[in-house]
Amino acid sequence: MPVDYETIQKIQKLGDDVLIGVSEVAALTGFSVLTVRQRKLPGLEPVPGLSRLRWRLGDLREWMRTGNTESFHRPSMPTASTNPKRTGRPTKKAQVEARQ
Repeated sequence: MPVDYETIQKIQKLGDDVLIGVSEVAALTGFSVLTVRQRKLPGLEPVPGLSRLRWRLGDLREWMRTGNTESFHRPSMPTASTNPKRTGRPTKKAQVEARQ
C-alpha cells in the first residue's frame, strides 16, 4: 500500500479537536481503508452519534503514542472444565444410548 505523504503532512498541522475520516486514519496508521472502516483498530473508537465514521485527531495521536488496547475486550470462550453441562442438540452417540 503506498504511503500518502501529502495527507500526512496536512494532518500534522491540524489541532487535536479536528475530526478526521477513514482515509486520513488509514494514511496515519498504515492500516488499509477497509480495516479502518470495519473498526478493527483495538482501543480506537470513532466519535459516536455521527452519520459517518470520524475520529478525533487527538485521540488518534494518543492511541498511536501509547498503543492503548485497553478498551478492546474479547469475551472469553467458556472451556469444558468451567461449563461441563452442554446445551443444544445431543450427539448421535447420546441419542443411541438414551434409547437403550
